[in-house]
This record gives sequence, structure tokens and C-alpha cells, in this order.
Amino acid sequence: MRSQASNAIARFLCCALVCGLPCSATAELGAGEGETSDHSSDAALATGDEADLIEQLSAIGYLAGTQQAPDAHGVTHYDSHRAASGMNLFTSGHGPVALLMDMRGEVVHEWRAEFAQVFPDHPRLKREKQPRRNYWRDARLFPNGDIIVLWELFGLFKLDRNGEVLWAVPAPVHHALRLTDAGELVHLQAERKMIDGIAHKRAIEDFIVTRDASGKELQKLAISDALRNVNWPRLRKTFWARAKERGYRLSEKKVYDPFHTNSLWLLSKAEAARLGNVFRAGDALVSMAMLDTIAIIDMKRGVTRWSQQGPFGMQHEPRPTLDGNIVLFNNFLTSERSSVITLNPLSRRVEREYTGPVSEPLHSSRSGRVQVLANGNTLVVESEGGRALEITRDGETVWEFRSPFRASGREDIVASLYSLERVDLSLTSRLNAEAREVEQAEER
Repeated sequence: MRSQASNAIARFLCCALVCGLPCSATAELGAGEGETSDHSSDAALATGDEADLIEQLSAIGYLAGTQQAPDAHGVTHYDSHRAASGMNLFTSGHGPVALLMDMRGEVVHEWRAEFAQVFPDHPRLKREKQPRRNYWRDARLFPNGDIIVLWELFGLFKLDRNGEVLWAVPAPVHHALRLTDAGELVHLQAERKMIDGIAHKRAIEDFIVTRDASGKELQKLAISDALRNVNWPRLRKTFWARAKERGYRLSEKKVYDPFHTNSLWLLSKAEAARLGNVFRAGDALVSMAMLDTIAIIDMKRGVTRWSQQGPFGMQHEPRPTLDGNIVLFNNFLTSERSSVITLNPLSRRVEREYTGPVSEPLHSSRSGRVQVLANGNTLVVESEGGRALEITRDGETVWEFRSPFRASGREDIVASLYSLERVDLSLTSRLNAEAREVEQAEER
């Protein structure tokens, strides 16, 4: 069995290098039942040779870093009059840490926890020595300084402001984590299984999972079920035709990930109203990169209210705008260029598109984020380049950050910037006060 798995890994890696296969980041096997918050259950996670194979598949693409580090770093541009106020919470490929940074680039707080500290009984504990996974993918901040963190493919956990573990749930989570007004957690999770519409082999099913504030699972909705009423197998056929025409450099026979759901947003009442009468608060706006499709899903009924395939490709992070549109990070404008697209969901037409200046075009072949800010600006995260920029409606840059962090063991490679979110000052007041107290004590 071990020999067969090793041979399969070798064959797949060779194909991936030739074909440019993106990460099947949702491909960690084993969304079983019985997850707990006390580290006592291994049932949710795969062990043995097959798990080793799946991790090899899932590790390709979303790496700690891929691009040459630039000379400049930190906040390189800041127009304080036109940039949105707040702090910046971010995670990157340089390590298991989340940082809170002010608008001028000063770090005011840090949360850090090693894998063995968070998941001491995890069946994949040996992975802590593998730099490609030794970082956090997403984090959410609470007013008291606690954070909830998504460690991709391995689990969710909550830390207090001092970095002490409050609870942890081992599970094959990935990409995105949201908090509801009711205090629940909603995230993406994966399981390798037979899926109706995918013949002859197990593939990666994505789920939208809802948990209570302690991490207990409340609801689990399969993406294949939610997309059934829009005929996702037909979308998949169209995707592979587009992949060939647009030069995605993918091999259909070697991809185990039919959806690659990579982002999640829960509509507020105001956002749903701006998008149209058919939508409701709590609907999930999601992106499926391996379908070139975004969709709005009715979480109560488990069906799709609206969907659109293209003109974007391998996209990430669709978000509702203040004027009733949807903005997203379009990874594949061309093979060497990305863009930020604003779509009208009713006409399905592109209203605006930002590609960056000719001297420095926007480009991140994998990952990438957008955030609609309170002043109408858009915060754009160019993940592979380790860069974030805030742009106006007219595409003018009013704030820019270039990560000073490097991928583990590579001083020449910038760490991928996987999440950077502008958070309101009301969420950081306690941490800001603590930082000022420390500064005053040091001055004395």
C-alpha cells in the first residue's frame, strides 16, 4: 500500500509540474463525524498512506511563498484623507501567526501558536515540520482581543489575546471563515467521496459548515446539493472547454477537485436588499474556482438563488458592493495578469475593471482577496506578491502595503499574503489601549 501511494504521488507531482496544476486545497481526506473541541477525536481526519497522498495533492499551489521579494516593504503609500480608517488584521505564509497592524505599518498586537500547542493529539502532528503548511489561512477578531483561526486542512481554533488556546476542533477546513451576528461560525470544509456526476473515482466534496460559538457542528450543506438546481455538471463541462481555450494549463484527468470552493460571504439584510428582492439575509455568496462560477445560496433551503459563470476565471472572494453590484478578484484575466471586476448581478455585465498600472499589473495566479470598505473604496490583496492596496472607485491607490515577511527558509521569496482585512477601530480599542500602556511604561 505504501509503495502504491508513493508511486501515485510521484506520478502526480510530475504531471503537476508539467501542467501547472493549481492547489486542490480542499483535498485533505476525511470529514468524518464526531468532531469535538477537546482534541479527543481523530475520526474527522484521515490517517495512513491515503492521507499522505491527499496532503501531497493539496499542497501544490497554495505555498508559503512563490514570488521574488521586492526591495520595498511596509506601508509604501498612505493618503490619510482618502483611505478608510481602521486597523489591518492579516496572516501570511511566514508562520503560524496573525498580526494587527495600524495604517502606517506598525504592528500593535500579535497572536502566535505552534501546531503542537493547538492540536497536541492531531493524527497529522508530524506536518508541523513542513513549511508549506506552517501558517494560518484566515482569522477573525473579537472586541475582547480573542481570535478564531482557520488552519487550512487541519482545524479551527480560538485564542485569547495572549495566544492561549481556548478550544480547537480538528477538521479538514479550508479557505474561508465567517462570523454571524448570532455568534455562530460558518466555514468551508471538505471530504473525499463519491459524488453524483463524477464517475469512477472519489473526488473532493465541499461543504458549508455552521458551528456554535464553542465549535460544535450545527449544519453541513454540500456544495453539490446546493448547486443541483443550476446543473453543476453542465457548468463543469463548460469550465473544461474554457480551461482549454484560455490556457489554464490544467489536466481534466488529473484534477480531483470539481468545485474548489474558495470563498464565503454571508449577506446582511442591507446587502441582500441592494442585490435584489430575490435575496435574503444569511444567503451565502460563494466562489467555485474549478467551475469559473460564483453563486448565491439559500442556506435554509439548500438551493442556489443565482449564479454566474465567467467572464472571470479561477476567481476568488466575491463581495457585495455598496451600490448593489458584486466585486471579485479575477485571477485569470490572462495567464500573466489578474484584475478586480465589478459585476452587475442583474444584467451580468462588467461595470468596472481594475488591472493595475502598466508598470506593475495586478497578478496573483492563486488566492487573492477583495474587501468593500465603508467609504466605498476597495481593499485588494495580491496574495502571491505579498501586497495589499486600497483603491478608489476610479482605480487610484490611496494605501499600499508590501509584506516584509519571507517564506520559511527563503530570504529571497516574499511570504504569500493569504488574508488582510481592514477591521473597525471598535474591534481593536482594547488592544490599542494595551499597546499604549506598554509604550508609556517603556518610556518611563
